[in-house]
Amino acid sequence: MKGHAEIVDFVPQSHLRIWNNVQEEGYDTHYHNAAEIILCVDNLYSVSVGNMSFNLNAGDILFIPPNMLHSIQGGRGERFIYLIDLSPLRLFIDFNFIEPSIMNPLLLNRQNYEKLYDKVKPRLMTILDIYFKAQNMWELMIYSELFRVYAEIGTYHFDRNEMLPEDAHSQIYYEKFANLLHYIDTHYDEELNLDWAADHTGFSKYHFLRLFKEYTDMTYYDYVIHKRIQAAQSLLSTDESVTNIAIRTGFNNLASFSRCFKQHTGLSPSQYRSKKEQLDHHGMSKQIIPLPASGEGVHPGKAGRAL
Repeated sequence: MKGHAEIVDFVPQSHLRIWNNVQEEGYDTHYHNAAEIILCVDNLYSVSVGNMSFNLNAGDILFIPPNMLHSIQGGRGERFIYLIDLSPLRLFIDFNFIEPSIMNPLLLNRQNYEKLYDKVKPRLMTILDIYFKAQNMWELMIYSELFRVYAEIGTYHFDRNEMLPEDAHSQIYYEKFANLLHYIDTHYDEELNLDWAADHTGFSKYHFLRLFKEYTDMTYYDYVIHKRIQAAQSLLSTDESVTNIAIRTGFNNLASFSRCFKQHTGLSPSQYRSKKEQLDHHGMSKQIIPLPASGEGVHPGKAGRAL
């Protein structure tokens, strides 16, 4: 831990780490740049993400976005915890289209997403098999499965939207919005007003607003703000001033930034950052207990994680 920001202990020279966790201890509020996936194997597991609480039963899968404050209450049982650097996926424009579906915590089970669950869970199980066998090319094989996991989520999100007009499912429409989302992701600090966005996609403002909402399940304004807050969350783990962070993430003034940040995270920027200082003073740490594995340092191995 570096304060409230967890420094993710990826397998050396890799972009991920998976923990087989059977410990009863919880893990206090924290965040990290990695995406987190929790696959509950046995017994109840309680997790709080932002202002939401989840009681995971055996078989449940919870996706936690990067930089989102979360805590784990722990409990008896077993679960696998995947910590993943999403930057390799962000190289592809299709991922920009998927991202609105995973900006908030996503709980998958057969009760709420039966078809999607039945496609995603087997791939997560395949990832476990690859990871703990640690064969050659293990990371490349795992990311090939992760690409399919996120592609299944994006495809499900796109196909289920029956509100879109038939022609809106065309490749042209898809590319217009994927390109727009990619631009916002890399230029969130610019003035991205509605007139510009509608012109960028070639739609009238009314048509653009309707289609954007249907494609992303978010309003255009909410999406832009969400991307700016994500960037700010990452910057708040540095020593840069809150005022500079507000400017760098596209807000006109500190008051507007603080108001939007608290609406999205439940904390002011200063409160979000102060979590780091609190943990620094208390010296919170985590225990990593590696089980015997050959090739320590290059082999993923199997570990228990004190959460």
